Amino acid sequence: PGVSVGGTGSRHGLSGFNIRGIGDNRVLTVVDGVRVPDEFTFGPFLSARRDLVDVDSLARVEIARGPVSSLYGSDALGGVVSLTTKGPGDYLRGKPWHAEFKAGYSSSDANFLGTTVMAVGNDATSAMLVYTRRSGEETATSGAMDVVGHTRESADPQQIDIDNLALKASWRPAANHHFKLTGERFANDTDTVILSDYDMVLFGATIDHRDAEDERVRSRLSLAYRYDGEMIFADRIDTTVYRQSGDADLLTNEAHTTPARQPQTRFRLSLFEQDITGAYVQFGKAFDVGNTSHYLTYGADYYETDIAELRDGGTFDATGTPVRERFPFPTRDFPLSTVTQYAVFLQDEMHYVDERLLISPSMRYDQFDATAMVDAVYLGGNPGTPPPEDYDHSEVTGKIGVVWRFTDAFSAFARYSQGFRAPPYDDVNVGFTNMVVGFKTISNPDLESERSKGFEFGLKGQADYLNWSASVFHNEYENFIESLALAPAFAARGGIDPSDGLRTFQSINRTQVEIRGAEFSIQANLGVVSESMTDFTLRAAGAFADGDDLDTGEPLNSVEPMHGVVGLAYIAPSQRWGGELVWTLASGKDVGDIDANDPRIEIGGYGTVDVLANADFGDSVQVNVGLFNLGDKRYIRWADTAFIGDEAPHRFTQPGLNLSASVRVEF
Repeated sequence: PGVSVGGTGSRHGLSGFNIRGIGDNRVLTVVDGVRVPDEFTFGPFLSARRDLVDVDSLARVEIARGPVSSLYGSDALGGVVSLTTKGPGDYLRGKPWHAEFKAGYSSSDANFLGTTVMAVGNDATSAMLVYTRRSGEETATSGAMDVVGHTRESADPQQIDIDNLALKASWRPAANHHFKLTGERFANDTDTVILSDYDMVLFGATIDHRDAEDERVRSRLSLAYRYDGEMIFADRIDTTVYRQSGDADLLTNEAHTTPARQPQTRFRLSLFEQDITGAYVQFGKAFDVGNTSHYLTYGADYYETDIAELRDGGTFDATGTPVRERFPFPTRDFPLSTVTQYAVFLQDEMHYVDERLLISPSMRYDQFDATAMVDAVYLGGNPGTPPPEDYDHSEVTGKIGVVWRFTDAFSAFARYSQGFRAPPYDDVNVGFTNMVVGFKTISNPDLESERSKGFEFGLKGQADYLNWSASVFHNEYENFIESLALAPAFAARGGIDPSDGLRTFQSINRTQVEIRGAEFSIQANLGVVSESMTDFTLRAAGAFADGDDLDTGEPLNSVEPMHGVVGLAYIAPSQRWGGELVWTLASGKDVGDIDANDPRIEIGGYGTVDVLANADFGDSVQVNVGLFNLGDKRYIRWADTAFIGDEAPHRFTQPGLNLSASVRVEF
């Protein structure tokens, strides 16, 4: 609860994380410390998203809620999702070699899964290969109308093939030194028959059919080094150098009939590429000053990001002769850009009063330099657009956290933290001109960073049978960037630039936002109630948040409705099998909770029940089974309403009753 991911019913897959009402590129997502490529959307055919990680490769997921730029830098405006992949040690566990095969099936998307793991080595040297293949179809909806056009309620047919390959090597040349080399490649190929667009009329032409061939790839090579020992300036050193490439190649093919009843074909090709090269180093040092113990963390971060975007297209008549387009192709919506960032950071964890009081301040300085490179494609696609400009920016952010332990089992905590998001390259230098429709976009090198500050207070308890926590938070955000607003310089003329008569748009700083809420979690072994219930565990978590756009006075649509999860789990005394009953509850959103300036549909609240079970057969065979949405409930998650527009809402519903199962064999 408090964290969501949308994208159900969309051709382009899942979007990024939303944490406490803030999402998209305002939440930083990293894999083994390396930033996942940005999300980028322009028009109906280009949407590059962050669904670039295979879950089977992950060892753990850590989520930091609220502003944390003092530790992570830009884009940690609303939070951080840190994904850590598995290494050879996660499989070997003292054995000289390990082999593992996993097969699975999910009925919600007819998805077949196969994973192969091979690991070999010892404490000094080890290596690992993990390969996962997924092949499936579109995620089913609960809609009933299997028709063409905007009234379609069934999902558009898809064929989805995903390959994820990871190679890792680990080497310890001496007791205090550890090197790790990682290479990985994730590739998603999705073919979509966009039946929901059939019969749509666009500029007088009727779409007869439209399909898509989309490929998304993320590849990474990194070398990490860790030192554990005793030096004057550090007891631990962690450093990593890396290179990562992210590419989205999206092709849309279409056949349509003109108002004059002439058949034509059309294609749109959209490309988004983001390559990042970087290095970071982090030092840790423990020391005492008087009766106070300290753990100092400090270091530096550097990366350079190259970004390229391109849209191309063409229209042809029945004889294959090109038809003139309404705007020039190929084109770029922002120039080729390189963003260079470097940062230094410092944090001190200070323990007082026999370690009952912890005070942890931190500070970080970030410097950004962005260079725009104009080429013939950009100039040809944006005639008359003012030249893009380079820009630089710096930011200092801080955090202070306090924990007071009343007893070993009960503590209170409080935090004040700051976050920021540097002005994005595509907002600073957005460039697009459409002479036919009569508008253009212009750059804004004076954009300021989006900034946030967060306050949080909570209590935690821990005992033999019970762990719990509860917190309240208040986050404030300012200088939110509104993309493609009417250019203020021409606002008195309705946005019309008198020099060319074009309506002019520009990204500007405007919105101020407040989000407040409360969260809780509890895990209780029911043996505290009755000795016969020792093998049962009750888990529950919930989140509530409310947010407002202070400029308009309207509710903030990105904030999720109240959400809670309750689970009752059982583990057999033999530890060989177990199961869990999970009840998920979410409230609805009515018109009073929805921004009238950015309308979405109202949704009702819902509750679903899932059953999970697992069993071990011997020491090498494990089976997992899940039955989801046992009540066959038809519902729409609020996170998915952002993608509905004028489409049939039931095409964005979650699957009805569905099954997932997997079997894993270890050697």
